[in-house]
Amino acid sequence: MSAEPDRVPLACLPTPLERVVGVLPERRSCLVKRDDLTGAALSGNKVRKLEYLFAEARAKGARRVLTCGGIQSNHCRATAVAAAQLGMRSVLFLRTATPPGPDDPATGNLKLDLLVGAEVRFITPEQYRDRATLMADAAGEDGYVIPEGGSNALGAWGYIRCIDELCAQWGDAPPSAIVCATGSGGTLAGLVIGLARRGVEVPCHGVAVCDDAGYFQEIVGRISAEATERWPDLPRVAPEAVSVIEGYKGRGYALSTPEERADVVRVARGSGMILDPVYTGKAFRSLLHEPERFGERPLFIHTGGIFGQLA
Repeated sequence: MSAEPDRVPLACLPTPLERVVGVLPERRSCLVKRDDLTGAALSGNKVRKLEYLFAEARAKGARRVLTCGGIQSNHCRATAVAAAQLGMRSVLFLRTATPPGPDDPATGNLKLDLLVGAEVRFITPEQYRDRATLMADAAGEDGYVIPEGGSNALGAWGYIRCIDELCAQWGDAPPSAIVCATGSGGTLAGLVIGLARRGVEVPCHGVAVCDDAGYFQEIVGRISAEATERWPDLPRVAPEAVSVIEGYKGRGYALSTPEERADVVRVARGSGMILDPVYTGKAFRSLLHEPERFGERPLFIHTGGIFGQLA
């Protein structure tokens, strides 16, 4: 297998693999990979990717990292916290149609961004289309640009490595399927590459929380192609081989419906597990409403996002 690239230890690993009962229909149970427990302020899936991205940033002598996302981006918050831990500065390009005023209190992830000293630049959805150019222009000689969600070939190693971790945890009893929320495609890419790398024939499904199946299949295929180019021993995953489930994005990215909120409450009261309204709350609904789709022993990747409940 390909040699793992350098990483900076940031996450509390391995995260637990837990069995959750009392939530799915027909008394079904599911396994949950608790990547909401990768840390406190660093909680969530993004930190796994950032371990590799920050290692490369430091190797290149960067003193600042620049990244982007929505105003309540989990990825941007994790990047800002990690930068502070490593003695680096962070610049966040946050997408919002209505920037908060100087007297508006910051909440959720944005509050933590500011608390750890991130430089925040609010940009409109129109400007966000040119985010790569905006970040590249602002990087200068000492800046390292991290793409949206940390979703590139290097960041995908976070979930390639997570598959190694999962295989050790499930031992001789693999799940019937793996399910994760998909918002920028990097987590799904790492999972499917990691499964192929180890020759594990477990179906893996990304649940789209925005956009559509074709969009994410193209992203995963592109990340896989870039990964194979950089690490030739990694298996190449074709876009058409990637399973993306539609029908759960509701009103759209970061927009909730009463039915979605009710399911988040149902899970919390039935199991004590807190889902977020943007990613896991939408994705877990596929298990609640189509349990037969995933077999008798599905595994859900809990990618975190609890601060979204506080926004």
